[in-house]
Amino acid sequence: MIVYIILAAFAGLFAWAESGQRKKKDMRMFYSVLLIFLLVVGLRYWHGDYGTYEMGYDTDIDVGGDAGYFWLQKVFHKMGFSFQAFVFLLTLVSVIAFRQTFRLGPWPLFGMVMILGKLFTLYAMSGIRQYMAMAICWWALSELLLKQRTVTFVVMVVFAYTLHGSALVFLPVLAFRDVTFTYKKAAFLLLLAIVVGAYSMTFFASASKASDFVSDRFGEYVNESQGVEGMSMNMMNYLENFVFLIMAVWVRKRAIVKVPYYDFFLFMFVAYCGFLIVGSEVGIVKRLRDYYAIAYAFLVPAFIYAFRSIRLQRYCKGVMIAYFIFLMFRSLAVYDSGIPEGAYGRMLPYHSIFQKEN
Repeated sequence: MIVYIILAAFAGLFAWAESGQRKKKDMRMFYSVLLIFLLVVGLRYWHGDYGTYEMGYDTDIDVGGDAGYFWLQKVFHKMGFSFQAFVFLLTLVSVIAFRQTFRLGPWPLFGMVMILGKLFTLYAMSGIRQYMAMAICWWALSELLLKQRTVTFVVMVVFAYTLHGSALVFLPVLAFRDVTFTYKKAAFLLLLAIVVGAYSMTFFASASKASDFVSDRFGEYVNESQGVEGMSMNMMNYLENFVFLIMAVWVRKRAIVKVPYYDFFLFMFVAYCGFLIVGSEVGIVKRLRDYYAIAYAFLVPAFIYAFRSIRLQRYCKGVMIAYFIFLMFRSLAVYDSGIPEGAYGRMLPYHSIFQKEN
């Protein structure tokens, strides 16, 4: 538990202290948080599917069905790396990806707190393949937006696809690159999501039967959505995102001159809300929408521009940081709650590789 508190404390306090001007002090604090993140995630042991992937690594079995990950697994195994070293190196790549991604905005630490609150326990701590795929897709954004390298962006997303097939869902962000936000365009995307959502279960169920690709990649999630009550979206989390969307539109005129690529991320968040609509009854979409959650890191910090007073901006920033740190610990409190209480309890304990019994 102490490692989560350390990570949250440093990330939260440094995020509150950063200037929003990417000064040397800000970047030193950001790199410090990334180092703590690397140590927490890279040295973890036995979280989520860790045991399954460790077994596959040690026995040269493809447990994920993704050629790129399996190739990396075989290469590092033949080189004599332990699985723990393999996970650490993958986490190091993801941390480099975060460093590249957060170059896009003025609030890298503030944005990092958003990601900790929304995705930390679901992906960084429990995942390997999809977590890496998401990190590489986000890294590709900096190539697309900062350097205008469309081909590089596509190549990186395709590589991420070889790690986890869901990465292809990220390619449509190309359509947002040079688009100016309008209410009509946003309304069209949300209306399209409503129409697709009305037939989504029928579509995914039919596609999983008709296509081996969909069946292999996502069939189990379709079946879960059909057969398990409670797979639909938590209503509080569902509505919260539309409140954030309204706020992002509300502060747009002030934020757009402060935050680079604001309209790009605003459209990305509209798409994220579209995924929420489609995924209200389809479990598979929950896994796809999170690629677009990176928009949180660039939109939510801009909410402070709703206030002209510097003091009120700082209060607003403090409230939002505290809220997303709370979300991180709330996720920890319910994380893998299906595991018997005798095994994990209500708060998933941290296991490091140094605790591994040989």
